[in-house]
Amino acid sequence: MRKVDRAGVLTDFQSACNDLVARYDRLVASVSTTATSNGDISFLATQSFLTLFVSFERFCSDLVLAYMNADFSKYQADLASRIDASITGKFNPATATLVRFIPKAHVSVSELEELVDPTGWNLTFPTVAKFKEFATKSLIEQHADRINAITLPEARLIDSARAIRDFIAHQSRGSKERMNAYLSEIEIGGHNNHLGRGVNDVHLVGVYLKTVHGGQMRLHRYAQGLLAIAARI
Repeated sequence: MRKVDRAGVLTDFQSACNDLVARYDRLVASVSTTATSNGDISFLATQSFLTLFVSFERFCSDLVLAYMNADFSKYQADLASRIDASITGKFNPATATLVRFIPKAHVSVSELEELVDPTGWNLTFPTVAKFKEFATKSLIEQHADRINAITLPEARLIDSARAIRDFIAHQSRGSKERMNAYLSEIEIGGHNNHLGRGVNDVHLVGVYLKTVHGGQMRLHRYAQGLLAIAARI
């Protein structure tokens, strides 16, 4: 069962993220003197990053459900509007008047999950812009404002991280091109320092992630960035 409050959802993500980074550091230390250390550490960085971003996506999904559990009124109103539009579009206005949507004052957590995430695959958003769009449409202003407060540099970090995850998962030409496009813009405005790819495309993600720039490994920079965003939203 998902946590149903923001504090619990955030604590879970913070714990998962910190444990992942600590485990990565321990494993790096254990293989650093072996003959295969370069390849092993690159592989560890790649797989650790994949787990990191999946954990962040799970956090965002659970956060939305936690906010809805606190106040489901906005989502219900939007749901009623969409149902009415669907009936009117498929049939006619007269038929729509015969169908009633009856909102509930309180929806249980199990009902909430069935309504919002019926497939059980988590709520995912292809971009931060889509995440904000969903929040505005489905959450009361108090909660939507927290998600809409994600800054442009933070959005670049999240969207770049998602593109890296997609390339790790799919290894396709299209996902590589998309990742490199994001990494060419991530440092715009002087933000997200040391995460950009420079003039050359990234081909080996593990090498990119384990590289130390400005005294810190990029994998650690992404973890810290995602943790900071999670704490604010």
